[in-house]
Amino acid sequence: MRSRIRKQFVLFAVTFCFISGCRSGELGSAAESLPVAVSVAEVTRRNVSRTVKAIGTVESYHVVRLMPQVDGQLLSVEVREGEFVQAGTLLFRIDPRPFENLLRQRQAALQRNLADLHVAEAEAKRRAALFEQGVVSVEENEQAQARAETLRATVEADRAAIEEARLQLSYCSIYAPISGRLGQVLVHPGNIVRKNDTILTTLQQMHPIRVAFAVREAELPRVLKQAGEQALVALVYPLEDGASPVRGQVEFIDNQVNRSTGTVLLKARFDNPAEVLWPGQFLPVELVIDELEQALVLPRVALQLGQEGPYVFTLENENTVRVRPVKVAFELANDIVVQFGVRAGEWVITEGHFRLSDGAVVEVKQRQPAVAAPHWRDSQ
Repeated sequence: MRSRIRKQFVLFAVTFCFISGCRSGELGSAAESLPVAVSVAEVTRRNVSRTVKAIGTVESYHVVRLMPQVDGQLLSVEVREGEFVQAGTLLFRIDPRPFENLLRQRQAALQRNLADLHVAEAEAKRRAALFEQGVVSVEENEQAQARAETLRATVEADRAAIEEARLQLSYCSIYAPISGRLGQVLVHPGNIVRKNDTILTTLQQMHPIRVAFAVREAELPRVLKQAGEQALVALVYPLEDGASPVRGQVEFIDNQVNRSTGTVLLKARFDNPAEVLWPGQFLPVELVIDELEQALVLPRVALQLGQEGPYVFTLENENTVRVRPVKVAFELANDIVVQFGVRAGEWVITEGHFRLSDGAVVEVKQRQPAVAAPHWRDSQ
């Protein structure tokens, strides 16, 4: 009896394991045949730039510290601090009355010495005639000629003194030497200002303007090569939200590497008509060292690395994938540029790689549209 029960139990166990194994195999095959959910993005052709990133400092070409060139009392401030002014705009006025009086005094001295000169020249002419006749001595004639010459020199000195007085008077009105934006006004009307000592305000040129930045010495060969072929382009990103980068041109490459930092200093010029770049700002800079037209671009997340090199999965017939080896030219911020391996308009897998193999069946859940090339404002 026990033997029969044991045999029945063993037969039941074998049957159960066989059925379970069959079911498990069927479920595994069904799971393997299910399509893999993936996201895809389109391979595009567009103009791209290869850049070197840095942090730049915005600098003015001209920074003027306005100081008086005469001593006196500040009479008025003709502009508002922080205002943009054109070259030649009246900014400050110093009390001109002491300098007007000095000019009048020197003009009066000139008139007096001119009268004395007229008399001395007549006397010298008369003494010269009498000397020819033997009526006056050599000494008397020489004295008359010397007095006339002395007065002529005095008159010339008076005229120079008048010009100096006029110049001093002109310094009482202080004009903008360049077009730019004023800083804080540091002295107000009623205060005494000192020649070449008191700072009234500063004036900074705003456009054009330049940005100074440094690149690693390892980048120098590529920078110099590009500079030898065409003008180097720099892109600066203003702090304004949503602002597009501003395009400028590199006009200076330092003649040595800074040994303490291992970098090379460059400066780029920007027209800056809208004044989006402000002196003293620290801004992201991208130095364009290569520009490619109609390059093949695909998202960085689509690139996979295998034993034989980089590859991507491409979508075939809307529901299968194929492995495509690719040759990478260089990387951008979120994309890569490839030399060959794919064609524009093809779709590459960007999500769901871990379950994929060559020929796998997929289901496209999301299609990512092509990303437009970055736009910049041309300031040239």
